[in-house]
Amino acid sequence: MTTLKYLSFFLLWTATSTASCQNHSYKTNAKDNHVRSLTRQHIHDSHPKPSGYLNDFEFLFTESERTTIDSLLLHFANRTSIQIAVVTIATSMTTNDSLDAFTLKIANSWGVGQKGENNGVLVGISRAYRKIRIQNGYGIEKILTDLETKEIIETDFIPGFRDAEYFHGTLIGLKSLMTILEERYK
Repeated sequence: MTTLKYLSFFLLWTATSTASCQNHSYKTNAKDNHVRSLTRQHIHDSHPKPSGYLNDFEFLFTESERTTIDSLLLHFANRTSIQIAVVTIATSMTTNDSLDAFTLKIANSWGVGQKGENNGVLVGISRAYRKIRIQNGYGIEKILTDLETKEIIETDFIPGFRDAEYFHGTLIGLKSLMTILEERYK
């Protein structure tokens, strides 16, 4: 009879422990998700600070590739006064559904383009969400339509991205964008 009591106690203890562990695990996951959500919301609200014309928060590019893109954008800005910024966006920064709004907030927060001219362009790339968004300042919208922007994305950026050639796709897309802007802006 004593063995039966111990066995019953052990089975009851095991079932209770397992249930409490499962419940604890659920609370931890919910808490972790809540913390991630709060962190994402904080980043979304506070906007990361730019460190140049290219801000690679998703680490898509090598150091050499970052230097090449940043230099290309700097020389273009010096030559034309049009500022183009590129930001790669990690999933910890925003949600898939909020990516477009997030890139617009970054463009406004960073002040891409010259004040009064509104001649800035922000290219937002998220490999994880499989999205790219180009935000044009009001001065750029007058010379580059949404349809043309969409075409640049589809014909110049996306082919490289499909092959996981993010540097190549970004470079081709930026050069196409620069060519059009340089021809039309004055």
